[in-house]
Amino acid sequence: MKAKSLTRKTKRKKLKAEKETDSGEKSIGNLPDALLEHILSFLSTEAAVRTSILSKKWLHLWKSTTNLTFFGLKSPKRKLFMDFVDRVLALRGPSNIVQFYLSCEVKDDPSRVGTWISAAVNRNVKDLYLELRDFEASFVLPHCLFNCETLTELEINMPYILKLPSSISLSCLKILNLYEVIFTDDHSTQQLFSLPNLVELEIHECNWMNLVAVSISAPKLQSLDIHEPCQSSPASLGGCHVRIFGTHLADFTIIGTLSNDYCLYESSVVETCISIFSAADKPRQTAYRASKLLEGISSAQSLCLTTNVVDVLDDAPELLAFPLEFRNLTSLLFESEESNLHSDGFWHIIYNSPHLIALQFYGVSMPKVPSNCREDWTLDPSPPCFLSCLKFIQVGRFGGDEKELDAVGFLLKNATALESMDIIYSGSARRDQGVDKTNEIHQQLLALPRWSEIGNINFD
Repeated sequence: MKAKSLTRKTKRKKLKAEKETDSGEKSIGNLPDALLEHILSFLSTEAAVRTSILSKKWLHLWKSTTNLTFFGLKSPKRKLFMDFVDRVLALRGPSNIVQFYLSCEVKDDPSRVGTWISAAVNRNVKDLYLELRDFEASFVLPHCLFNCETLTELEINMPYILKLPSSISLSCLKILNLYEVIFTDDHSTQQLFSLPNLVELEIHECNWMNLVAVSISAPKLQSLDIHEPCQSSPASLGGCHVRIFGTHLADFTIIGTLSNDYCLYESSVVETCISIFSAADKPRQTAYRASKLLEGISSAQSLCLTTNVVDVLDDAPELLAFPLEFRNLTSLLFESEESNLHSDGFWHIIYNSPHLIALQFYGVSMPKVPSNCREDWTLDPSPPCFLSCLKFIQVGRFGGDEKELDAVGFLLKNATALESMDIIYSGSARRDQGVDKTNEIHQQLLALPRWSEIGNINFD
């Protein structure tokens, strides 16, 4: 009797579970197909395909999803991954693809990978992201990719030769991101950099060694981001003349050793970030290229520099005799751990920024009095902005040592137009000192001229 009772309870539990499952399936199954397809678009393609086992309604629903995502890099089951991509593209038919993401190892299957990319192009893809690695055979991206009239965003991430066709037509492309590719020739590369509707261009750690001179002249370009390869990389041994022509950039970022020579002609910029690292074997070349680059961004309203930039200028002191014209510059940020107020390059930029309103430092020190200074620590002459319009200075990562206090006192003394100075006292500095010296540093700041009137201290 007990056994029969136990069996009946088990059956009831099973029936109840089946009803709950069936009810849940019916409730989601009652949603419109368009909404279900939208839900599937947030899943990886592998997860979307797995929903086909839920019921007959779901059997073919995944085939209508317009976003395809294939993650195959370092897959322990590479053959299964490759076969899966083949099956998905074959089964979903000719319906359009909006977004196609592919990351995989090419190895000895270049034609197979090329076929997948062609399939996406033939289905009017709009956003295409490629991350390709491990090339064991010659590989060329399908030429149809560079003549795709529906493509609006393209990202190519592959440490391999980017062989481009002689003619490129990407009339709808707005965003182009290139990572680690090896450019092959001036003509095709310049075509790629000068597309009629290109708005954003990022060139990250790419190899320019095969190029001599190219122009970036996309008329609608608003954002340009160039990260040169690290100095130890063979790809850093560039030497290409890069002409940025006829652009009106809202954002311009360049980071590297200036292994290429960048010039801006008939171009304007609003916000600029420059981080330069001097090449140990070519410091003067880097200095001259940095000076030319700064001259080209003279229209900038907001400028972010690492202190390496001003240090680089110090490697060619004769350049400081030629004025820079930052007539529109109102905001200047030095984004490094420590800005040295003794640097002639630093003052060269400050003197040539007559309308500067805000000056920010990640860190600042003054190991020696600047060369353009009297015995009483007043500048001779004073920068025009110090006397008229510089209203705000912020000093970050402040630790309270003598060199930092000297720098803050020097700025307070000379920036007579200043209305507010903020100091961010570093929590790490307090911990490094072993004891909390907050009160002591506060008293030292109060002893500085004008600090009690315009100074503020905050804690990170």
